Amino acid sequence: MNIVTAIWTSAVDLLIDAVLGLAWVVILVTLLATGIGTLPAAGLGVLVLAATAVMIRGIGKVERTRTAAVHGIAITPPTRRRTRVTSSWRFLAQPLLDLIDPVTWRQLLHHALSMILGLIFLTILFAVPQLTVTVAAGELPGVPGGTVPGVVVALLFTVLLLLYVWGAGTLDRAASPALLGTSRTAALESRVDTLTEARQGAVDAASTERLRIERDLHDGVQPRLVALAMTLGMARSRMDSDPVAARELLDQAHRDAKDSITELRQLARGIHPAVLTDRGLDAALSAVASRNAVPTTVRVDLSTRPRPEVEAVLYFAVVEALTNVAKHSGAGRCSVAIDEVPGGIRAVISDDGRGGATRDGNPGGGLGGMHDRVRAAGGTLTTSSPAGGPTDVTVEVPCAS
Repeated sequence: MNIVTAIWTSAVDLLIDAVLGLAWVVILVTLLATGIGTLPAAGLGVLVLAATAVMIRGIGKVERTRTAAVHGIAITPPTRRRTRVTSSWRFLAQPLLDLIDPVTWRQLLHHALSMILGLIFLTILFAVPQLTVTVAAGELPGVPGGTVPGVVVALLFTVLLLLYVWGAGTLDRAASPALLGTSRTAALESRVDTLTEARQGAVDAASTERLRIERDLHDGVQPRLVALAMTLGMARSRMDSDPVAARELLDQAHRDAKDSITELRQLARGIHPAVLTDRGLDAALSAVASRNAVPTTVRVDLSTRPRPEVEAVLYFAVVEALTNVAKHSGAGRCSVAIDEVPGGIRAVISDDGRGGATRDGNPGGGLGGMHDRVRAAGGTLTTSSPAGGPTDVTVEVPCAS
């Protein structure tokens, strides 16, 4: 880009900044003042502040697009801190968290800077002809009038205007990535926080799974094996004295052995089902849905098969959600939809039950266990479950292409 094109582009950009920047700053300041002023009326004030945060983020996206178009700089969007609220109040909690995030205030500072640069440009632009006429008419004290002085003043201020446009464009080009993007330090801190949370999620999920396996073995297979050993012992003691009774006991032991094998297979399926490895998510979840007490439909729309660890996270999250539906929802029907989203895969489990689902009341199990498993994979779990229903559980897991 040559200097003439750069100055012309910056001039148009400054003109847009003056108009849009002034409008945006006035609107945002008005919303902030209104939100803070109406905080005593908690509902209205909180809603206004949440709307302000949403608007600031939206304007930030527009400004990043404008910067890319004007300066040819692609700005990576700043990392967004995610709220841990998973209830229906998430729609309000996330914008309020955004509002206290320094990233939001950096974007607001960028809007104010753009407005100031644009207004200074307009001031100089409109001052040049007015000052030229004033000098030419001899109305400026201490400056001789006439055409020549007027032309000299016009040239000087035109040069000043061009220099300002070039300098303002350079400043905007330098400031935009810092104010609209994410700093290296912030990105690293966010990455550390994400990895720490994922590690804790993995620890919690592993602990929950270990306790589940221990409980299933203790309450299921172990008593069956003890009963099997006792039955075989009684059969052996009666082998000589009462062969008929011994044979019946052996038949009973045979049935107990088959039941134990079946239970062990079910336990192994809970650790990792063979059908998931062999045939993928669609077949594995369809098999689960066919056994669910609530009529369930499954739709899996993926262009390629995900990595095994991603499949496992999605599978067990859906299985746990369907178990919750069958146990607690009172639903008449349920649906599972798995689709690709930018950067990952989303699973939505919906039912028409009574609602009111929350993970807060059952840490380590149910929705809490799902959250730990999904968090360990770097994903997110959100729940919308108002009283009276319906309930939507959304799981998003990152999946590198």
